[in-house]
Amino acid sequence: MLNLAEVLDRAAEKWPTKALVVDGGRRLRYEEFRTNVARWTSYLESEGVAPSDVVAVFSRNRVELLYLWIATSRCGAIFAPFNYNLKATEISRLVSDARPKILFTDSDLSLEVTDAAGPKIVDFGQVSLGKPSETLVATDPDDVATLLYTSGTEDLPKGVMNTHLNWFATLQSALHDLDFAHDDVFLLSIPLYHVAGLYTFLAFSFVGATIVLGTSPTPAEIDRAIRENGVTYLIFPPTLFVALSQYARAPYDSVKKCISFGAFISGDQFDAIARIVPSAQWRNYYGLTESTPVGTTLQPADFASHKESIGKPHIHVGLRLVKEDGSLAGPGEVGEIHLRSPSVARGYHGQPEQTERTFGGGWLRTGDLARQDSDGFLYFVDRKKDVVRTGGENVSSVEVERELLRDSRVAEAAVVGLPHSYWGEAVTAFITPKKGAQPIDDQELTTLLKDRLASYKVPKKIVVLDALPHNPSGKVLKKELKRKFAQAYRNDEPTTGPRD
Repeated sequence: MLNLAEVLDRAAEKWPTKALVVDGGRRLRYEEFRTNVARWTSYLESEGVAPSDVVAVFSRNRVELLYLWIATSRCGAIFAPFNYNLKATEISRLVSDARPKILFTDSDLSLEVTDAAGPKIVDFGQVSLGKPSETLVATDPDDVATLLYTSGTEDLPKGVMNTHLNWFATLQSALHDLDFAHDDVFLLSIPLYHVAGLYTFLAFSFVGATIVLGTSPTPAEIDRAIRENGVTYLIFPPTLFVALSQYARAPYDSVKKCISFGAFISGDQFDAIARIVPSAQWRNYYGLTESTPVGTTLQPADFASHKESIGKPHIHVGLRLVKEDGSLAGPGEVGEIHLRSPSVARGYHGQPEQTERTFGGGWLRTGDLARQDSDGFLYFVDRKKDVVRTGGENVSSVEVERELLRDSRVAEAAVVGLPHSYWGEAVTAFITPKKGAQPIDDQELTTLLKDRLASYKVPKKIVVLDALPHNPSGKVLKKELKRKFAQAYRNDEPTTGPRD
């Protein structure tokens, strides 16, 4: 038997009176949290939830969502949190795939499920809890615990089946690689439909830390939460760290540890961020939903000398880089990241062929490209799907983005390939200006890039926007840029050479 709900059982036994969750003005102790989980377990049983049923949720961050997750596991059921930004047709697609027994939601969110045979829909505010239930189903290690839908930045979301063993194995990394500690106060503003949101809750509970629950990751809320609660640990994508650095009026002296994940931070951006957390140790993190979400981390001792690296594999992760011809990449060569770990998920729900392509043969094929230096440090190159194929050459969008971000006037950058009659795909950059910076002239920026990049890597167009499209976890939605600007080169005359 292995059931992730036991993490909270053991923690409540060990630290019953310590605050687990700070939710607004409430401070919920470990034993109190566990009692509320037991009451939610009883409620799910009264609704007929049985082992292997799917319990879905469409909600912003709230403590009831956390109760529901652990209670679902106690029932031996599968927890499926949906992105609360999705529209009706998108939610209906997920419901059709997951087939939940029951779906919980917020009253202030608009939810419409078009499937006539859809689940019972319950508003959190209408739930009446009774006596606690001590039910704990004896799940097997390989039983599915969560069904997490990928962000779909390139494709339609896929339901990743993470098991109880996956979640338990991942806890090793929290201790060994991330230094989660008993005296930490962690700000959980990451959406709880995201694998990182669930992971950090479970892992900080595992060590007996205190978690400050945020409802929306805005600079104003983050600032208030840090100052009111003495937050010591922050985990955000660069976009949020940058926004916070622009918002903060004074340093956050309580913050001792920071993790950045999901994108590159330029030198100027990091300097601005470091000024508001002067006492913080920094880590870069790489992981994905399919690995629950382990991968690699750059440790504080190596941060100053390898700031652009994603570090080295986690303690229980095997990693290799595989070239297009199937051979292993040597130092300095680019290859696809393959991972092997007890944290790697079972596969994609209802997609056996895609599961075999991604998970078959004992290795998770991430679709991410990286290179490794002679000292073993890994450097993220690009998503395979984001590589721009232009005029017979392959261009890393991340490499071009990094050069754009070196300009002190640029706040964000995204590079994509757009259809072009001659080039096949044209390297195209989208940038946003920093507040208060000098205006950006696209021709001037292009000239600067020509001194730093091979001609075929220089964007054919640089488009200045007020904002880039993001998903709630901070990733730029490149597919939205590709869709919106698909006709950008429709009227271009065919050309026989690179842009002058």
